Amino acid sequence: MLTGTCHCGATHWTLEGDPGPATACNCTLCVRYGTLWAYDYENERIRVHGPHASYTRADTAEPSLEILFCPTCACVLS
Repeated sequence: MLTGTCHCGATHWTLEGDPGPATACNCTLCVRYGTLWAYDYENERIRVHGPHASYTRADTAEPSLEILFCPTCACVLS
């Protein structure tokens, strides 16, 4: 199991099981955060606990990715 928390500690996440291969995305958002991504569905193997907000690209009719973040400290959660 992998676990993590935002900077202020208000929100945390867990990923159960083997995360499989991680992706190093090179879009402008991911490059700024320097993240590696493991994918699954929220409330299946990935669970986010505590307050969180989301961001999706406004210029795409059907965004395929939603970025969750802490509304207090703005740390990316998943």
